[in-house]
Amino acid sequence: MRRKWTDLLSARTGRRPPMITLYQFAPAFGLPNASPFCMKVETYLRLAGLEYKTARVNNPAKAPKGKLPYIFDDGRIVCDSHFILHYLREKYRVPLNDGLTGHELLTHKMLARMLDEHIYFCALFARWLDPDHTAKTRDAFFGFLPAPLKQIIFIQARRNVRKALHAQGLGRHDMSDIYGLGIEDIETTAALLGEAPYFGGEAPREIDATAYAFLANLIVPPYDTPLRVAASGHANLTAYVDRMTARLFPELLPA
Repeated sequence: MRRKWTDLLSARTGRRPPMITLYQFAPAFGLPNASPFCMKVETYLRLAGLEYKTARVNNPAKAPKGKLPYIFDDGRIVCDSHFILHYLREKYRVPLNDGLTGHELLTHKMLARMLDEHIYFCALFARWLDPDHTAKTRDAFFGFLPAPLKQIIFIQARRNVRKALHAQGLGRHDMSDIYGLGIEDIETTAALLGEAPYFGGEAPREIDATAYAFLANLIVPPYDTPLRVAASGHANLTAYVDRMTARLFPELLPA
């Protein structure tokens, strides 16, 4: 059986690393997290074999940088999924990218940027601003609140999302254009995966933490948007999500 990197590190240093705490939203939609950024970090922790525990945060405004996820590790707080992965890779010497060529690393970086910085905003629009799906989002994120407060908080959060999308630029477009841009990203992602089992090739690499988190959040939740239809229409993407779930989150599979 493959040893965890924490076990290998303990053998080298003579001490057990402290437990990492991942602060994130609660699970939703049958996924580890409805936030692809939170799910990215938890997926990476499992890929790397690092021991961790999760802590639920209902109000991201209380996080150190006002957003989730963040981690607490050995007395240090690290915010933002990009910086968290960099920190974990360097501190725990995670070898997920070992052996990749420079071109492969650049391709993975470009894919991660597209998912993080573009398709994310298309999916954000679908969940928060497409009127056909806002009720699902309200109940998923604020269902623990009493009815009047749930609606009030949701309206404020939705207003903030609208402002953020407008400032980013995507929110200035029509709905059909926004979905069209997202579908282009999905087509590109499917082409990059091709017939390989993972975006890293025959075994998962660091990029698969990001790709799985975003694709699962497009395919699994019950949002019948053009984005979900497009992603589900690629057999290689749906098989990839199933493969990663079985490998890393088997507790989510039907009994």
